[in-house]
Amino acid sequence: LSFTRAEETNGQAFFKLICKEENAQFICLNIRDSSFLRNADYHNYRDCDIQNYILAARKLAERGYYVIRMGAVVEEAMDIDHPMIIDYAINGMRSDFMDIYLGAKCAFCISTTVGFDSVPTIFRRPIVYVDCSPLEIIRTSCINYISTIKKYWKRDEDRFMTFQEIFESGAGKFQLSSEYEAMGIDLVESTPEEISDVVLEMEERLRGAWKSTKEDERLQQSFWEMF
Repeated sequence: LSFTRAEETNGQAFFKLICKEENAQFICLNIRDSSFLRNADYHNYRDCDIQNYILAARKLAERGYYVIRMGAVVEEAMDIDHPMIIDYAINGMRSDFMDIYLGAKCAFCISTTVGFDSVPTIFRRPIVYVDCSPLEIIRTSCINYISTIKKYWKRDEDRFMTFQEIFESGAGKFQLSSEYEAMGIDLVESTPEEISDVVLEMEERLRGAWKSTKEDERLQQSFWEMF
């Protein structure tokens, strides 16, 4: 897919309006919350807190990226005032066209798996999937995707489950909040530090600065053998 010359002109003009800069690199931040599906608690295990992404956004801004928070309907604003972190979801400037344009032009997208992901996917943009749930639907179809999952906390044993336990129990396939509740499992979001780590890993991978350790490679091999 491509944009017409007029669409490119309109898109660049709007981007300059919101970022005050032409041709700057930017990241789309797309975080699902309870506003995504009103009164749909059967999927609320997938919701995340936008405030947990402020640290990652700040780190990206320090590296020269604008961060644009996406979303047609969101629960709350980001609690930050920074010229390079733009809450486009609530600033009254969003449009259907710019949703597509921004998703197509971003350096990469940070997402918690929602429908908007289709836009950067169609335009072959890299995606960091944070806190994917359930475990067995992590995105594996592209070398430019990296993923983390929510942690599975077993209430009756007061501990996190291992990957092997998640797979063997069937919890890795659960797609309803009631299924987690029935098994006494709470899904725990990543910390701001963990989110920042995976986001900066993507940024470093894309500019060729990321270096895996032997331990990284061993753990990756172990996970994929289980998967």
